[in-house]
Amino acid sequence: MNQAETEQRLTALATSNGVCEVCGKALTNSTWQGAHRIANTIPNRTKWGAWIIDHPMNIAIVCSLKCNHVCNIGYNPGECLRLVQKIVNKEIKKYEGK
Repeated sequence: MNQAETEQRLTALATSNGVCEVCGKALTNSTWQGAHRIANTIPNRTKWGAWIIDHPMNIAIVCSLKCNHVCNIGYNPGECLRLVQKIVNKEIKKYEGK
């Protein structure tokens, strides 16, 4: 893992307030994982783009594979579109007023 990836992981852990987003279990640097809401697959990267798949809003911080699975919205096109819309709206706001 390079320095940028290490910093990204520490930021993600801090953003989650150190607890699993699904069950609320306390996390440490070694006891958590990032769960992609829209799965990190080649077809999804083709469909949505890497910037959606890798966006922090698409990644939940969880404690286990069980909680990771709960985060998967890929089977629900409406939920995927709502998340993508939230991500796009957030990114647009970065450029408004410039």
